[in-house]
Amino acid sequence: MRPAIRSTFDILHWMTARAASSGRKLDKAFILKMLYLCQAFYGAVHDRRKLMPATFLATGAGPIEPDVYLALENNFVLSEAVAPSAEVEKFLSSVWGMFQDRSADELDMVLSKDTALAAAKARGRNSEIRLEEMAKTYKNGFPSSFAEDSAFASTRKEFETGRSNLEAAPNSAQEVRFTADGRSVTKWTPSRRVVTRRPSVVN
Repeated sequence: MRPAIRSTFDILHWMTARAASSGRKLDKAFILKMLYLCQAFYGAVHDRRKLMPATFLATGAGPIEPDVYLALENNFVLSEAVAPSAEVEKFLSSVWGMFQDRSADELDMVLSKDTALAAAKARGRNSEIRLEEMAKTYKNGFPSSFAEDSAFASTRKEFETGRSNLEAAPNSAQEVRFTADGRSVTKWTPSRRVVTRRPSVVN
């Protein structure tokens, strides 16, 4: 299946702009963990479909996307990004709303219960975190072992009650394609067959 957006850097640009509008300074660790959670949440509610064409690796510092990591280390800035579709932006806004006031350390509280991350670590350092395992981890919301954590009660509630926002992006029957300039468009498939009736002829 095609990812819902052209590039991980388009989402990085979106996050940077959103943080700037609220006066928040983003650190690299927070960005990498947020990108991972966005991918995991999206896969959970869209049948293991990728939000972005990204591969995350399990490291001692948490999940990283190697290309984004190197870009951040070298202060790479995307000069012109493609805006996400309305559906994807609604999804991103929903996830951003959950975690925008959290620190990277607080995101580690969520990731400490992430079974997909743990499974990848067990396979060895820098192993790929499999998308199907990411989706399974968050299929029913936050991991069950995390459910009693009062520090994230409001965030957990928002995730559970806001799934309609997370599910608003195109489903598997609505194929996402990209135009020549990188904009995403959705191929709509009608739920019912449209039958054109011929007018009756009166003799």
